[in-house]
Amino acid sequence: MEIIDKIFNESELNSAFMLGVNLQNNRKLTKSYNYSSDGNDIFRIASMTKVITTVAALQQVESGLIGINEPLNNIVPELADVPCINKEGSKTRSNADITMKHLITHTAGFGYFFTSDELENYLGKAPFGKDLIQHQMSLRLFEPGESFRYGTNIDWLGKAVETLSGKNLEQYFRDHITGPLGMDSTWFIPPEHLKHRIVNYYHKDKDTYTVAGERIPKISNFFSGGGGLLSSPNDYLKFLTCLVNGGKNEDFLMLQEQTVRSMYEDQLEKNINIKFPKISFNHPWIGKGNFISDLEGCRWGYGWALETRNNDYLRPKGAAFWAGLYNSYFTIDPLKQVIVLYFSQFFPFNDKYAYTMYRNFENEVYKL
Repeated sequence: MEIIDKIFNESELNSAFMLGVNLQNNRKLTKSYNYSSDGNDIFRIASMTKVITTVAALQQVESGLIGINEPLNNIVPELADVPCINKEGSKTRSNADITMKHLITHTAGFGYFFTSDELENYLGKAPFGKDLIQHQMSLRLFEPGESFRYGTNIDWLGKAVETLSGKNLEQYFRDHITGPLGMDSTWFIPPEHLKHRIVNYYHKDKDTYTVAGERIPKISNFFSGGGGLLSSPNDYLKFLTCLVNGGKNEDFLMLQEQTVRSMYEDQLEKNINIKFPKISFNHPWIGKGNFISDLEGCRWGYGWALETRNNDYLRPKGAAFWAGLYNSYFTIDPLKQVIVLYFSQFFPFNDKYAYTMYRNFENEVYKL
């Protein structure tokens, strides 16, 4: 682990927490810099929320409430009301059906400002008092199934889960995912007794870190299925371990094994590729690491990206991975039963030092 110490000491990073396990031999590595070493600090996990919301949606499919390719337009009417940019560049109403699969695979047409010049140009800043994520949910870039665009698709997926289940996402997760798994540090709005464990999050400018917002999240009626959760490394490890184990944890069956297998399968049409437009490489929310460039050639399953290459540096073919805005990253490998977690708590995302740390720690975990 000397290489990890060397990378951190020579970097601009102020803190980091890393946790890796090999479930085949139950070996475990942890590394902490200026965080608690027990893995119980609570972080904003941003887009690492997405796979939990995806699991919730797949539970709706398993329960028979909806099919993966069944239209959501009548179930979530406000989804059908979202205008779409047509080929001429004008906003228009679309009657095309949007399905669970479109939303899960980011092919429904929704974007983020950092993945779409058009979205930022059409919408501009969020009106006073309106949540930024909800603002970005209010326009689609193309008709469902035409392309891949990373965006607020999973926030709409969360709304579908709420409608189908009759519960808000906070309660649904507690009843059907985080509660049964014992993920008692994972919440949209953490209870009072956990608030002292929430860490600050920052904006980083070279080696200067400025607190970016209030440490304790404000109470809201909107639960962002695409990025609103806070969680601890130990909690997230429980969730990923359940998925390595085919969706089962002791007596709790989170998903059927065949459903979990589908999460690791390429779910994109062959003519659709994972692409982040040029704006992403120059947007102020995005740093100069290699996360986006490393996506080249990868595919998308249910909830995460899938590694398609095999070489000494990259994670093995068949492993899944994703990340969160505040420079958190994870790898889950169902074949070698390896899980890697990395947590920092600052943006811009894709910081070159944080991403380098994550990939080098990943390499150390695979040596276990």
